[in-house]
Amino acid sequence: MRNLFYFPLESVKSRYTAQLGGEWMPDAFSKFPELTYIRVDGVETEPDLRVGVVLDAVGRGYFSLTQVANFLEMIREGQVKDNDIVFVQDFWTPGLEAIFYAIDLYGIDLKFYTMLHAQSVDEYDFTYSMKDWMRWYELGFDSRLSGIFVASTIHKEQLRAAGFKAPIQVVSLPISYGLVSAKIKCIAKQDKVVYCSRLDNEKNPFFMLAVAKRFLKAYPGWKWYITTSSAQLKSNIPDFVQLVRKKANQIEGLIIKEGLSKEEYYQELGEARFVFNSSLQDYVSWTLLEACIAGCDLVYPDFRSFPECISSPGNRYRPFDVDSALQVFSSIIDNMAYTRHNDIALLSSVGRLFEVYVMVNDITEEYNIWHQAELIGTLLLKSGV
Repeated sequence: MRNLFYFPLESVKSRYTAQLGGEWMPDAFSKFPELTYIRVDGVETEPDLRVGVVLDAVGRGYFSLTQVANFLEMIREGQVKDNDIVFVQDFWTPGLEAIFYAIDLYGIDLKFYTMLHAQSVDEYDFTYSMKDWMRWYELGFDSRLSGIFVASTIHKEQLRAAGFKAPIQVVSLPISYGLVSAKIKCIAKQDKVVYCSRLDNEKNPFFMLAVAKRFLKAYPGWKWYITTSSAQLKSNIPDFVQLVRKKANQIEGLIIKEGLSKEEYYQELGEARFVFNSSLQDYVSWTLLEACIAGCDLVYPDFRSFPECISSPGNRYRPFDVDSALQVFSSIIDNMAYTRHNDIALLSSVGRLFEVYVMVNDITEEYNIWHQAELIGTLLLKSGV
């Protein structure tokens, strides 16, 4: 029986990582009894971000390096054998070169797979400014991979343009529809919009504020919530948090919700009629998938990955155009034409299972969940998943 060594992300309160590594992916692994799933943990030093954008600047490296150290000990103890699988949940896992060095000297042939969330190929990602030194690492890791999983076709195209050569599977983001829906209570929808993206520059939060101001003026009585699970709002834009707090004091209906537990956040989504997004950078977006499971309607930019995963044009506005965003809201509210978008999250949940199918079967042919959903579903059914 093959081992699958899983390198999860560290658990961060304000992120999705605890559920991804502790629930969603282990649930997917359990559907494939031909694998022995072995979790490779590291040492967690920060419960949340102290410095950083997506994960903590020091915590990410510390957790990764201690994961690598633990795996090196497994190699030394003879627990790792030819044809075993290593699945690294995040492409940016510092220290992996030590594993390649060790297995080359031990003569062990492993299959390496990873999820790639953004990296320096994306001009809006925070790592883009690091590309002059980071790209060599990215391409070096790519040369050892049996496969890469990404959420969107546009991301795959960016990776190919940058010189990535490993097989790339477009699978959306690996959420579990069933496990998330079990945590979201059926609550009567309220006249409420939730903005749950980060307030960082790549999420275009100035535009969000402009839309919120116009929306609340056009629809008095509605509420617009800005939510975070961090203890306090954060942004990589200087003084932006102070601006948000000022606007919340000035604009009736603009409400800040900080320090939310996941249960409290899911309650906010359960009550909301809409989730609004203004991002420059999302490849699908975890918040989008959770909103779909919670039964929220969507107002998202017709930009980058969103036209591919949000098939309904009536839920997409012209990017950077406040009037267009207001028109999307009004066409839905005035006509009482609210829509659930379960299909987006269901496809993503299937994509999560397909990741493991690819690894188990050493698939090198490339697939795309957004364009080959029926074929992928058939493959999984035939395999008994």
